[in-house]
Amino acid sequence: MLVMKLILDPGHGGKDSGAVGNGLQEKDLNFDLSKRIAAKLSAYDVDVTLTRNKDIYLDLSERCEIANSLRADYFCSIHTNSGGGSGYESYVYTGAREDTENIRSTIHNVVAGYYKKAGFADRGKKRANFAVLRDTDMPAILLENLFIDNKVDAGKLKEASFLDGLADAISKGLVESLRISLIRQPEKSPVKIAAAAKPLQASAFLSSKNPQAPDYVNIYVLMEKKYGIRWDAVFAQSCKETAFWRFGGSVKPGQNNFAGLATFDGKPGASFATPAEGIEAQFQHWHVYYYGGNLPDGVKNLDPRRDAVLKTGWAGTLQYVEDLGGRWAPSKEYGSSIINDYLKPMMNIKIDQWDPAFEIAKLKRDGLINSDHQPGDTVTWGELATVLNRMRGK
Repeated sequence: MLVMKLILDPGHGGKDSGAVGNGLQEKDLNFDLSKRIAAKLSAYDVDVTLTRNKDIYLDLSERCEIANSLRADYFCSIHTNSGGGSGYESYVYTGAREDTENIRSTIHNVVAGYYKKAGFADRGKKRANFAVLRDTDMPAILLENLFIDNKVDAGKLKEASFLDGLADAISKGLVESLRISLIRQPEKSPVKIAAAAKPLQASAFLSSKNPQAPDYVNIYVLMEKKYGIRWDAVFAQSCKETAFWRFGGSVKPGQNNFAGLATFDGKPGASFATPAEGIEAQFQHWHVYYYGGNLPDGVKNLDPRRDAVLKTGWAGTLQYVEDLGGRWAPSKEYGSSIINDYLKPMMNIKIDQWDPAFEIAKLKRDGLINSDHQPGDTVTWGELATVLNRMRGK
């Protein structure tokens, strides 16, 4: 079965800025929105090509030639309006066939529904003799998304979350109208749920890799309730980032930085006063990716990279642990590694209701005993008294 070919055309570019207003340039908005739409469509069985992948100038004939040479099935041109109005409108060619009009109607209605909820008018389904609609060999549509010279419209166009929602609406309209099927996706790991691992599994996993590592599992468990982020995934990330609390990279143990926050470009990374603050900053960095700009009420901002995420437009857009790939770290496999290399092995650890060997290892790690013992060894009163007296200082 042949895969449908879809052309996304970010209008203008290079020396042609398109419309300007309120500190915005149309060429940038069109490109940003087109990239977001393409990302949404990556989950579907469709071959998406952008007429431009960077800020370059293409004349109208070149845009049509790209689509025609690829023998695309559909062409969607993304624009931002100007001229003092407000709202959204769509265009097909003046001589468009009935099938083109039917596809346009579906896309238009889905997108107009999104705008209606945001308080913007539907300016209607229109026809025009635009070159990209006339000279393309396939059904084509041109979308005019709000008015760049209208202060209210431009205010929304400056919001990354609004653009992401708009990209979602446009992609849904394309999927519905063109009857595009989802690609079967591998099972992913949601973030905004309760942890699947048990605290004892996390402690045993860390101890098995580094018997000298401090046990901060209880802090992670408490942070889940505060931030709505599953603690086991965050803990698994810490195991990855710190080499099971051995560190060894540019971040030193005394920095209490368990996720490599702010370590880019050779910088030594952020430092935090206590382990609890460092772990909370880590949860806050997850929070901005999965919940957006607002921290829970009364919470002090500890995350040194929060503003950087807000500027990327990724704030509040992630859903799964695997989504961290290419965002938190450049590698697309970063999130998958947290799950496959750390969380799954941790969850495979079998913890009995009573595990003497584990309990002995925990006593040694916590400094309450300093020699090896087997579960069946005899304990003298002197040894018991020593352990109890050491606990006095804990």
